[in-house]
Amino acid sequence: MDLSIIIVNWNTKQLLDNCLASIYRETQNIFFEIFVVDNASSDGSAEMV
Repeated sequence: MDLSIIIVNWNTKQLLDNCLASIYRETQNIFFEIFVVDNASSDGSAEMV
């Protein structure tokens, strides 16, 4: 594993979507994992992931 990314989220669905898209777009040739910790969002963030 080259990189572990941890994102803490609360009701920022669009920002989280943009963040994840950016990570997948910009990380090339490295082995990575992403953990998203959702703090009981009510905006559909968890479902979007």
